[in-house]
Amino acid sequence: MVDDVNQGLRVCVLSGGSSRRMGRDKALLPHPSGGVWLTALVDQLLPLGHPLQVLSRHPVHAELLAHRPGCSVLLEPPPWNGPLQALARLLPSQPGEALLVLPVDMPRLRTAVVQQLIAAWNRAPEQAAVAHDGQRLQPLLAVIPSGSPFRSCLDQQLQRGELRWMDWLTCVPHQAVRLPAEALVNANCPADLAALEG
Repeated sequence: MVDDVNQGLRVCVLSGGSSRRMGRDKALLPHPSGGVWLTALVDQLLPLGHPLQVLSRHPVHAELLAHRPGCSVLLEPPPWNGPLQALARLLPSQPGEALLVLPVDMPRLRTAVVQQLIAAWNRAPEQAAVAHDGQRLQPLLAVIPSGSPFRSCLDQQLQRGELRWMDWLTCVPHQAVRLPAEALVNANCPADLAALEG
């Protein structure tokens, strides 16, 4: 049962990075549960029951998800200037909606953990709810309301050519939501991947 607050919630996976440090597309890394990181994450998100969209610059991602009911892929046109620019392609200007955004490179993320984040946001829907692993914020995993000040601050920052997600986050109302650290582990380079698999 989807409650009133959640009716405008969309789930958006950010999967358009270049994976330079990893040396290959992280979304296509094999996942221990089967498939690849991208498909494994989508399979954890579909049970939430919200519209699910993957934003990517890679046509192969769209091909991979073409037959996944309930999941659509938006191919991001250039310029590709990182996740804050990607958020600007997704976040509505009008209030009344919210985006659950998350990166493709959290291979241990599970449905129940995402539900904890959504529940925290439901308790204070006028703020963004941002994942925290007990040591630091994990800002790319967040529920972000639409409209002002979230969208207006985003537009102003991008117009100044400032692309850091954390700089934007400090300008908008948000709460840190403590989530299990092991679920938020990500991998950015081969050494991280080896530690994750170890």
